[in-house]
Amino acid sequence: MFNNRFSFRRKNSKDVDAEALERPPPPPYRNTDQPTSSSHQLQDAQVQRSHTTISALDLPTVRSKSPAGTRDPLGLRVLYNPQGNRRVDIIFVHGLGGTSRLTWSKNKDLGLFWPLEFLPLEPDICEGRIMTFGYNSSFLKANTRNSATVLDFAKDLLYELKYAQDEDGEDLKTGSVPIVFLVHSMGGLIIKEAYMQGQYDPEYKEIVNAISAIIFLSTPHRGTNLADTLNRILQASVISSSKQFISELTKNSFTLQRLNEQFRHVAPKLDIVSFYETQMTPIGISKNKIMVLERDSSVLGYPGEISKAMDADHHGVCKYDSPEDPLYVSVRNVLKSLISKFPPPGSTTSTSASRRQELREIESFLAVSDAPDADYVFFRDQWVPHTCDWILEDKAVVEWMHSRTGTAKILWLYGPAASGKSVLSSFVIDHLAQMGLPCHYFFVRFGDQRKRSVAMLLRSLALQVAQSLPGFRQGILRLVEKATNLDNADAQTIWNRVFKSVLLKSRHHVPLYWVLDGLDESDDPRLLLKLLADVENSLMPVRILIVSRRTQELVLSFQRLSNAVQLDMVFFESNPHDIRSFIQQELDVSGDDDFQLYVKQQILARARGNFLWVNLAVQKINNCHTEADVDDALQELPSGMQALYDRMASSVATLQQREDQKLALSILSWVTCAQRSLTLEELLLVLEKEISKPLDLQRSLGDLCGGFVILDNDGNTAMIHQTAREYLVGDMSRPFNIDPSSAHERLLLRCMDCLTDFGLRSKLNRKQPPKILHYAASSWVHHLSGSSVDSAQIRATLKTFFNTPSVLTWIQALAQANQLRSLVLASTHLLAFVNRRRKTISDKLAPEDELLEMWSTDLVKIVGKFGSNLLRNPESIYKLIPPFCPDNSIIYKRFGKKESNNIKVSGHSGSDWDDSLARLSFGVNIHATWIQTAGGRIAVLSPTGIVLLYYASTCEENRRIKHGERVLKIHLNLAGTLLVTYGYLTTKVWDLPTGRCVLSTPNPVDRPRPHTIIVTEDDDQILVGFDDHKVRSLALGEHSPAWTTIAHIDEQAFEGTIVNSPHCMALSPDGAHIALGYRGHPLCVWEVQGPELVGHCMRVFDDTTQSHASHAWGKVIHVTWHPYNGEVIGLYIEGVVFRWHPYHDETQEISTGANSISVSQDAKCLATGDPNGIIKLYSLADFSLVYQFASQDPVFDLCFAPDSRRLYDVRGSYANVWEPAALLRLSEATDNSARSTTEAEILVHHTFGKIDPVMALSTPLNGNTFCSGTESGVVKVCGPSHDRNLELRKSQSFNSIEHIAWSDDGKYVAFTDLSSRLFVRLLRPSNEGAGQWKIEAKLDVTVSGGQGPIAQILFHPKSDRLLLYMGSSVRTISLASGETIEIKDVPAGGNNLRWLNHPSHKDSLIAVGPGIMLIWAWTGLIHAAQMSFPIASADQIDRLSRSRMSSSTNLWEIRECIDRVLVTVEKTHLLVQTSFPSIQGQKLKEIAVFDASKIPTANSPTNSTHILQKAGPTSPPTSPTLTNPTELTPLLLPAPLLAEVDHPLTFLSRDRLVFLDHNSWLCSWRLPLYSTSGGGTSPSTSRRPSAPGSLDASTTEIVRHFFLPGDWISPDAVALCTVMADGTVLCPRNGDVAVVKCASLRV
Repeated sequence: MFNNRFSFRRKNSKDVDAEALERPPPPPYRNTDQPTSSSHQLQDAQVQRSHTTISALDLPTVRSKSPAGTRDPLGLRVLYNPQGNRRVDIIFVHGLGGTSRLTWSKNKDLGLFWPLEFLPLEPDICEGRIMTFGYNSSFLKANTRNSATVLDFAKDLLYELKYAQDEDGEDLKTGSVPIVFLVHSMGGLIIKEAYMQGQYDPEYKEIVNAISAIIFLSTPHRGTNLADTLNRILQASVISSSKQFISELTKNSFTLQRLNEQFRHVAPKLDIVSFYETQMTPIGISKNKIMVLERDSSVLGYPGEISKAMDADHHGVCKYDSPEDPLYVSVRNVLKSLISKFPPPGSTTSTSASRRQELREIESFLAVSDAPDADYVFFRDQWVPHTCDWILEDKAVVEWMHSRTGTAKILWLYGPAASGKSVLSSFVIDHLAQMGLPCHYFFVRFGDQRKRSVAMLLRSLALQVAQSLPGFRQGILRLVEKATNLDNADAQTIWNRVFKSVLLKSRHHVPLYWVLDGLDESDDPRLLLKLLADVENSLMPVRILIVSRRTQELVLSFQRLSNAVQLDMVFFESNPHDIRSFIQQELDVSGDDDFQLYVKQQILARARGNFLWVNLAVQKINNCHTEADVDDALQELPSGMQALYDRMASSVATLQQREDQKLALSILSWVTCAQRSLTLEELLLVLEKEISKPLDLQRSLGDLCGGFVILDNDGNTAMIHQTAREYLVGDMSRPFNIDPSSAHERLLLRCMDCLTDFGLRSKLNRKQPPKILHYAASSWVHHLSGSSVDSAQIRATLKTFFNTPSVLTWIQALAQANQLRSLVLASTHLLAFVNRRRKTISDKLAPEDELLEMWSTDLVKIVGKFGSNLLRNPESIYKLIPPFCPDNSIIYKRFGKKESNNIKVSGHSGSDWDDSLARLSFGVNIHATWIQTAGGRIAVLSPTGIVLLYYASTCEENRRIKHGERVLKIHLNLAGTLLVTYGYLTTKVWDLPTGRCVLSTPNPVDRPRPHTIIVTEDDDQILVGFDDHKVRSLALGEHSPAWTTIAHIDEQAFEGTIVNSPHCMALSPDGAHIALGYRGHPLCVWEVQGPELVGHCMRVFDDTTQSHASHAWGKVIHVTWHPYNGEVIGLYIEGVVFRWHPYHDETQEISTGANSISVSQDAKCLATGDPNGIIKLYSLADFSLVYQFASQDPVFDLCFAPDSRRLYDVRGSYANVWEPAALLRLSEATDNSARSTTEAEILVHHTFGKIDPVMALSTPLNGNTFCSGTESGVVKVCGPSHDRNLELRKSQSFNSIEHIAWSDDGKYVAFTDLSSRLFVRLLRPSNEGAGQWKIEAKLDVTVSGGQGPIAQILFHPKSDRLLLYMGSSVRTISLASGETIEIKDVPAGGNNLRWLNHPSHKDSLIAVGPGIMLIWAWTGLIHAAQMSFPIASADQIDRLSRSRMSSSTNLWEIRECIDRVLVTVEKTHLLVQTSFPSIQGQKLKEIAVFDASKIPTANSPTNSTHILQKAGPTSPPTSPTLTNPTELTPLLLPAPLLAEVDHPLTFLSRDRLVFLDHNSWLCSWRLPLYSTSGGGTSPSTSRRPSAPGSLDASTTEIVRHFFLPGDWISPDAVALCTVMADGTVLCPRNGDVAVVKCASLRV
């Protein structure tokens, strides 16, 4: 069964030199040999031939063999070129000792050169260009030395593909069409190497991307058993001297290990076909025959690979005698099938490319980084022919494999350790693949944490199934479109969203076969078996083979599983025939027949069915040289694995050299305790830090480690078996052992050495990180968890690490690797470490422990508040992030203060981290009571009939849906694309991307009240549970749907109960069950189909329960379902939360005092809210309280984000978005660490004081002060550092401040409140000290007679009056008297204007609206002129108008509006930002810049011709596409700038535009303007536009200064964000104004 692959030997002349492996790659190999001219040379090889003229006449009439002395062409040569455009390039690459023509010509007859003579006559194939690549692989001359390597040949091939020319000197343009390679023997290794080299070289990117398929003909892919294989190849080739490229093929060759490891990651992008020989090849003069390549060396074993046997020897697989040759037909058919996937010449679509793109999306979605084939190949290589066949005759296996029933079947194959179970699994996988059955597999590896994870097992299976089932692949892509996030999902979530919801509901007549090996080594075997019970309900037959050891835990789990699924069990013990076959093939001992028989019998008698023991025994005996040595070895070999392990351990313990002992201990510590398998190169790097560099590490593994360590096919170090690991970390009295705690400490310190390397940051910036960095950065906390908390060295090392910039470099490394989740996991492990310390010491924590505790908080907060921008700019962790952290955070104390000269942040509330991410304010007259999230949207319901929709990523309002009547219930579908609103009379369904009402239907006649609504997963049906005990459905696909009753719940009262209308109801996620809660009756659950009663939830009362024991029920006020396991989670009126499984009748309760509850989608967390504003987070696994915090106002409703990392609550007039660190830790907890995560938490009670949000913010044109107004009516003037504060007013009636404005001279500040009162204050310097003010004059005006609230305040440049804009009217008020001077109506369409003083005329006003610019005069408020300007393209406006005409009244809640109007400091130009809705409802933004000199003033002589014609009272706003009196042409901003600007903020000196981009970066860009100040034009040639009407982007670049934290960004905050004249940035934040001073903005 096993191949002999575990032995290690000393290097000989055929081994690759260790130093040669470390040298840099040589330059591309270029062979200078030129082909010799010959009259017999094939002429057609250099002539283009048209597929339209090929006939039998084109074939040579006389077939000639290649004469001696001629040489086939080297390099890339064109054999055939179709007429017109080609469909594909077909390239042939020969193998060892072959040539570009004779390799493909039978009997060396060029008339049978089938790539030229046969293929161009084939349909489809004739549409491709055919080429050959030749290289010098000759080895026939004994005195010829050739140092070329496979890498050299590969680089030569890439060079030819890029630069080769045809006979006319024209570029071949390889890479412009798909490429198919057909390769023989070593040629397959060359194309694999070329494909990998091209992956990392931009020069060859186009060519490599064009490679679509490879057909391998007898290619020796593996290093397994290649020592014998190579000798056979050499004998078959009559070799007489060794070459470098031959040495690279030897057993355990680094070249093959590296190549296989790299190629398997990219192989899924390719179509791969492998043909393998089945006949022996004659060799040498005697013509003895041997099998050159076994099948297993010629087949990769990758998912999706096609393999086929050929009835030929190693030479014959690529030579055919006619187009009717069955071998040729097989190759031709495969080639035609591959070419058929490519588009015909001139076509632009490609099914193959589309499939590859889909699989890439799915691979990214499932977060699968490793293909499972490496483990399959590893164990398959250990298989010995003629073993394992018995399994195919076992009755249970035959039934499992060949049953024609459509039911699911699970087969458990269990056996003792080291009995060859994994090899047997690989045999079954291979057999199923040979039968053409869809087989998917996973090998659990205890030594690799990733491969122990049940979640990773399911991810891998899902990807494999997606590769083979197009229907399932499309289902996964629909999940991708629905923005379902599985990056951090646990096994339960993946199973339910991917398998249960998609795969098991797909119909497929061919069974799916899954082989799961090593289940006993997974992190949670019971969970996987629990999930697999669902396959019984699958619509397609699923056959699952589970292979493992037998444990009591698994026995109990399989017993439970047998109640749900058809299950068979087979006990597996090593088959004596298999052991005998293995010994027969692998034992290589000399001597006569009797002696060999004696040795075999001795091994077999002592094997005890243990293949691992047999393999080790055979290796030991094979190293013997005399019969006496063999006898001694047999005597020394102990029986049984325990005794053998003792002997192996003794060999390590008795090493003579001290340095050898140290090296062995280091190697075994790493291999035993590493979180994953390390490559040979990684292990070498870490060992160099501990001891001197090993000369030959591979040799040391074999000589010093007692046989415990092996190398797998990919060059990774691994334990010989899991039982060996258990032995080494077990009984301390054994001859040699590994202390896990000490080993983990050793590994932790080595990881720290890597992370604290002085030059690490520069290596990261050069994109040259150390090979071991990824392991060190992600795994050091794993070793911290396994280390002793008493180690002084660990604490000292961590103290140094977290007090130096090394910790920032670590964060940068994780950000570059897109592994920020490792920060959350590190936070959990650090907190657990501190808690362990807390339990072991009696005194208070040491300073270094407090340091770790503080960092455990900061790491989570960094991810939550800065994660997205940190991923975009990993280096921001050094200078941009620390200044924005709270003053008491450890990252600010260590690194933020140091950056105060560059960035200084002040004024933001709180010195500690808070959990608030954003606040959603609903505005006046809206009181919300219900909230839900789905997809990328947040929906908030106001019972008056308004639904507010927000984007979850930005918390920006998307639209408002108006149902038109009181709304009783709403529901979002899973993708967040459909909204159901159930009103008093009608039910409506809204398409949220467009805002259209796609369905409206009357409610049931008797108007029952809805309690629960769900949309089925296919979005084709709505299910509603009503208070009349009925469940009704509404089909979404019908034109005029009607309500259909699908269940009538006939709940009966029993003694002491009253069944009235249910108080609450909840449909299960799949709609199969419904739970009903009553006032005077127990909660019950019914199956909807039938319906049929499942059970009642009876309360269990004790002495602490206040209710009377005779009433074993309570009033249920809220009920919901566990997302996956069928439990009901409910809330009694007295605040007790309960969980109850209706089928198992198991109940658990906990008192919370809550009035609302929510369960996270990952089923890890329960959140409760109460009337006191307190929110508590519980671990759903055991109801343990994890975290709680409090804020103002009662909680009406709450819900989790779909990814379970955020929590939303609604509190009447606003909603909160929370992101507690505890919630992030829970969401990141793995399947088996959830409990330890909750135990690691320290229960923290956070109380957030009442927040008085800033509603208005304004700064004077010059100066360093600002004025802010709050929701409760408090107005303050502050200095930039909040060190000078003056309260201007505090409203007694708590009316919100709406607008604030400063006079140009900075002396007056005016503000208005919600009651339309106007206040003006005159500020003068105080005598009390510099920078202090006093109020010297007051003006309070109650504005009456206006139509609508005050929309804007504006001071006259002389500060003697001000303007009030009220939507439909405008008035001026005297500051001296407070009297109204003038009041005028604004013409129709002028109710969305922004007013400003004319830059060049003090008595003129400009009012900017969407597409219009109105000129008014201050004196007399005369409307003087109107200008128009385009706000969007004509096509956009036309489509927008047509959409409005065809849509409901709800569609365009976002009208065109002016967001900002800015004036440059020199007052030469205006910038206008306009927003308008797209067809999909998103807000689009356009920016226009105007030359102020082109804008007329109120007293311009031409204004008499531009008087605004008053429109009718119902006329719409003037459209920018209509003919206006004068059109104002804006200057065109560069497209790259327009793509970046999201919120323009201000202009600073030198025409610098300051803005926020779409990622919340504060940026500046210097406009290349020219000055027109002083009444004339004074152009600056260096800044003049490059063309009339345009601004040249080439003169300046966008400068990014810093980004705002994620919890600062909300629509309200961004709308008020502003920049002072000196570059100081102001941003509202939790009732305060954060002040950011950035040195680069002040330049």
